[in-house]
Amino acid sequence: MRMIANILNKIHLRKAQPAITRRQAMQVRPLRNPHLEWEHNEEGNVVATLTRRVGLRGKILTFFLSVPEARPVVLDEVGSFVWDMCDGEHSVEDITEALCSKHNLSRREVEISLNEYMRILGKRGMIVIAVPQEIMAELSEETKRALGIQDLAADEEASAALLESAQDAENNRQEDQGTSSASASDQE
Repeated sequence: MRMIANILNKIHLRKAQPAITRRQAMQVRPLRNPHLEWEHNEEGNVVATLTRRVGLRGKILTFFLSVPEARPVVLDEVGSFVWDMCDGEHSVEDITEALCSKHNLSRREVEISLNEYMRILGKRGMIVIAVPQEIMAELSEETKRALGIQDLAADEEASAALLESAQDAENNRQEDQGTSSASASDQE
């Protein structure tokens, strides 16, 4: 029976079931990539520096095209607001509610736009998604594999390394901003 369902899904005669429910998707917590350098510019917008891929695809592109080592990406006001909330503490639900109230938008508009924006940030490697343990317990092993979800709670070493890396990156970023502010005030 499962084989028939898979065939119907592949030829689009049957709508595939979502891997996770809407409720589960709203509970995940986006987290900025701790290895990504970023800062706020004078206007308060986030400027993230994306580095060139070092894999085979990146090497091929570099061979044929003049691709810079890194390039800045400036997020607009709304993108910067979302970025600031991608701290691992706020869920997608929290971000949705904040955007609805701040910009007086409908919940449906925000959910659709935020989902697409998070997908783009994830695809560019700018964020990762933290899945709460309650949601992890609800997902099947097949779903976890299909979505590429790694249970960091089960792998204490990987979890500790990720947390330490995120904390170090945030501390370095804050120190750099403090140094920049101090040198700017010294020049005045």
